[in-house]
Amino acid sequence: MKMGGGGRNRFDRRRIWSKNRGAEGRNRGRRTGIGAGDEGPRRWEGDGASWGGRGGRGRFNWGLSPAKPVGRARSPASAAPPESSPGRLPPRPKGVVRPPQAVQEPPPPPALKEELLCAICYDPFRDAVTLRCGHNFCRGCVSRCWALRGPPACPVCKERASPAGLRPNHTLNNLVDKLLSQEAEGARRAGGGTGTGTGSGTGTRRHSGLCRLHRAPLSVFCLDDKELLCCACQGDPKHRGHRLQPVEGTARDYRAKCRNMEHCLREKVKAFRTVRRSYESIVKHNQVEAAWLEDRIRQEFEKLREFLRLEEQAALAAVAEEKAQKLHQAEEKIKQLEEEAETVALEIRRLQAEMEEDDVSFLMKHKSRKRRLTCTAEPEPVQSGLLIDLSQALDSLQFRVWKKMLNIVEAVPFSFDPNTAGGWLSVSDSLTAVTNQGYRVPVENPERFSSAPCLLGSRVLAHGAHTWEVEVGTLPSWRVGVTRALPGARPLQSTAHDARAGFWFVARARGLEGDQLVASEPAAASPLCLQLPRRLRVELECEDGELSFYDAERRRHLYTFHASFGPVRPYFYLGGTCALTAPEPLRLCPLRIQVREELEA
Repeated sequence: MKMGGGGRNRFDRRRIWSKNRGAEGRNRGRRTGIGAGDEGPRRWEGDGASWGGRGGRGRFNWGLSPAKPVGRARSPASAAPPESSPGRLPPRPKGVVRPPQAVQEPPPPPALKEELLCAICYDPFRDAVTLRCGHNFCRGCVSRCWALRGPPACPVCKERASPAGLRPNHTLNNLVDKLLSQEAEGARRAGGGTGTGTGSGTGTRRHSGLCRLHRAPLSVFCLDDKELLCCACQGDPKHRGHRLQPVEGTARDYRAKCRNMEHCLREKVKAFRTVRRSYESIVKHNQVEAAWLEDRIRQEFEKLREFLRLEEQAALAAVAEEKAQKLHQAEEKIKQLEEEAETVALEIRRLQAEMEEDDVSFLMKHKSRKRRLTCTAEPEPVQSGLLIDLSQALDSLQFRVWKKMLNIVEAVPFSFDPNTAGGWLSVSDSLTAVTNQGYRVPVENPERFSSAPCLLGSRVLAHGAHTWEVEVGTLPSWRVGVTRALPGARPLQSTAHDARAGFWFVARARGLEGDQLVASEPAAASPLCLQLPRRLRVELECEDGELSFYDAERRRHLYTFHASFGPVRPYFYLGGTCALTAPEPLRLCPLRIQVREELEA
């Protein structure tokens, strides 16, 4: 029974030590000045044997058993030695070799563990910082303590401190991390490599269900402080008047809330994936649009290059023709002068021959010779106009070519912005015509009208005077005007567009007596005219705040808005047509460009 007595003595000493350590820890908590009304739940192990980390940090377990209540029965292993050999160890059988046991590192002393506890939360240090007085705390704990207590001061010695004076204690942080790693490795070995050695093998720690302070079962949950309490904790003044519920019911309610949160999170995941698909479709759309745009730009410049090539060829052909003409004239003159010079040279040879004759023969031919020499032709001066006219070829060559280019270039004050076009609308390649062909949006984007077949012009008009004309033809439903341009704002996703919402336009609408022209301003008389226009002229005076509409064919005023418009963009609406007929387009009319030549001032 000596072994049994020794086991009992060891157990009693351990129990007494744990009890004293728990009391010492509680007294230390009082010395720190953190009372019952201080912030946050107090997580303190009364036995001083094991302590838990926050946010997934491990727990130290350095071989000290938790405190056991007095009077608890001893375990069979420590109660008595085997019956076969009372009072002594059984002999080891011969030839039996004991398996080698793993060498375990000695656990750190409890005093070292106590120094690694934060005096505020009684948990291992997390992001330890040192105050000017030398005391160490968790950064989050001391920050929350100062936020609740007013002037910053050390929670232990009450010496004044400053948030700017918090110095990270890297040595302490490294020591805590190292010891936590060692404890986790030891727990993994003890549990057969299945995580922490407790729980279901998934790495999730299963709580003992006992209060750390009173070692009693946790039976209620404080809804105000969000803390688990035992029966003894309920009498704490800190929880007086708080709402308390049983653990089972609270867990059931919170699980239901978590299921709702899970459903919301799943919906959020779906929303994220939907937005991601939108971005993917935008990427594909941009790739197709960029390829088409590059080809279109090449075509447009190729048209200009072809026009310039033809103009270049025409200019060079004119120079070549003038060169050939002037060369032919000069060559004809050269040939004529050569013939006349040969005739005169022949007379010279004849005269020389006559001069060699005798005197009688020479004098007899003098009369005819004089008449013949007098009739010889005189050389004409160089004819004018035989030089190539450089000024005619180079005089304002670029300007003349540019003026000719105006005949092939179609200019509009702005173009339709296809990125704002509703899914029903199809914009032409030239961006000057739009048709309603039914809903088939290529890609969803925030700038696009999603509730009405509308689109905007490409320019923002904020200053000066602007004029444009729109051909509406016999379209059964349309609107033409302007809308307020707000930077980064999405278009109004509603069909209720009027002047109060920042839309100023005239429209063709169906009335009691048939189709008529109306304005978006409620005070406007209806109808504005008896005959519907086929071509509208719009004039905007930004500084004067006037927006006027005219029948361009009949040259008749229709309506004028007076308002402080601010920056605006041209606005268009195009309703659907009969499915049996081809959709009629709404077109922007090209500008009539006139070049006026004036001297520079």
